[in-house]
Amino acid sequence: MKNKYNPDFWMYALLAILILVVYVTGLFPETTVDSAKYAAVSRSIFQSGDLIHLKIHGDPYLQKPPLLFWLGALFFKLFGVSIVAFKIPTLLFTFLGIYATYRLGWLIFDRKTGKIAALIYAASEALFLYNMDVHTDALLTANIIFGVWQLAEYLEKRKPVNFILGFIGIGLAMISKGLIGLFVPVVSIGGYLLVKKDFRTIFSVKWLAGLLILLLILFPYFKGLYDQFGLDGLKFYFWSNNIDRIRGEYSHFKHDYFFSFHTMAYIFLPWSLYAYTAFVKDARQWYAKKFSITNKKIAYAYSVVIVLMFLVSLSSQQSPHYLLPTIPFLSIITAKCIYDVASKNQYPHTYKWMLIFRTLIVVLTWPVAIVTMVYFFPTKNLQLWIPVLLLFLLQVYSYTQLKTKLQKLIIPPLISILLLTFVSNTVYMPSAIKYHGPIQASYRYNKIAPDNSTLYTYDYGQYETYFYPKNVSKIIRNPKQLQNLLSNGSSFWLITTEKGYREIEDFNGKLITKLDIFPYKKLTNLSIKFLNPKTRQKTLQNIYLLKIR
Repeated sequence: MKNKYNPDFWMYALLAILILVVYVTGLFPETTVDSAKYAAVSRSIFQSGDLIHLKIHGDPYLQKPPLLFWLGALFFKLFGVSIVAFKIPTLLFTFLGIYATYRLGWLIFDRKTGKIAALIYAASEALFLYNMDVHTDALLTANIIFGVWQLAEYLEKRKPVNFILGFIGIGLAMISKGLIGLFVPVVSIGGYLLVKKDFRTIFSVKWLAGLLILLLILFPYFKGLYDQFGLDGLKFYFWSNNIDRIRGEYSHFKHDYFFSFHTMAYIFLPWSLYAYTAFVKDARQWYAKKFSITNKKIAYAYSVVIVLMFLVSLSSQQSPHYLLPTIPFLSIITAKCIYDVASKNQYPHTYKWMLIFRTLIVVLTWPVAIVTMVYFFPTKNLQLWIPVLLLFLLQVYSYTQLKTKLQKLIIPPLISILLLTFVSNTVYMPSAIKYHGPIQASYRYNKIAPDNSTLYTYDYGQYETYFYPKNVSKIIRNPKQLQNLLSNGSSFWLITTEKGYREIEDFNGKLITKLDIFPYKKLTNLSIKFLNPKTRQKTLQNIYLLKIR
């Protein structure tokens, strides 16, 4: 009787379960700044029932399209208002994006490459990060890769259902973050058709039907924009939110022409060194063949990676999440390189270098994770140490027992990124959030303030107090407004900074009947001084929760 036991199957099944566990651990840490703002907009929709007139703190909201907020409001209705409910829909779309990456990799190359690409994409640092700290970019990327996959299937099979689903994906991408949701698929599909020299399809009138699908999806958002902002709202969507950001109209950075190159080195961990290897390998092959591309479908992926990385490097406003839409396409390119090197004998030197890159990533990852758990934020929680021990045993197994080249290239770095992200989600973030004063002040307010009490913020401009308190905070915008509130005899609660506290003390300190002080460090501005317990105190400010009268 044939032995059905397949150790490889169980090993990959275990790794798949561990990937899922790491994603789930990312649902629980509180989020700050932009992610908290998006949760606050979702809460506003949930409480008001108004889907198209986006608001934050009662004021019209313009900066981002509504898909993330609609999904957040829907899940608040289903499961109640919580940060977990806010994050779940992004994770579900991420799973769709993983599957789409698998199918597009299969279409471009073969099924094996598609599986590797999906694994690489699912276990990349950027995807773990932006499902924990939810931004619109994870939704955008999932819908882009789904739309491109469906349109690529349409160009292969000419089935109307693929055409419709492709443009639905693009439409959802456009109401995730803006015109970038159309731009990337156009670059991908257009790049393939240009390489193929299929000008008849490029100029086909059938694409106009796709535009109608996009208009149907975009109409509710456009109506809300026009109702609240008039033509300026539409101008923001089509111009300011894209071109003006590239030009640096909103914020100015020191220009970095190598931004995409070195940023990809960490947001595409642990696969970034493999990706650079793939670039070199493919470039050498194309050069040897005088840039005659045998598999023209590779243009679906390379056109996006080249164009988007180039534009981000030229942009006057640069941020790591701008590169997120390249990750599924980069995963496909990297997967092909890994599969070729592992399955063919003509790349022995490349294989040796990739083994070195693999070990380098592993050697760098483990000390960071262990130092975090032992020194930066010490934990004695066995529920956290047991998974780390399991990953350590798997890491040893990956170096001593794996037989195939493919396994040796994929599994050790995969285990290392699972470790790093698990520690980040379960040790670093929960510990660091304790030093994010406005969130802790909000929780304290929820515990001790009456349900009908009024909460204000003063001299604090972030968004956590619009989501975490049981009553959304109101804003005191200037010292005169603060003095009027202090003088009119009403009682209220206030979250403020050292400056705000001193102003109230100078006005009349006897008005303060309760006072709680919380340490504060903005978590988007990390430093070694904050991580080091010996110097952490020097990086902290104070946030105050005050009861007035």
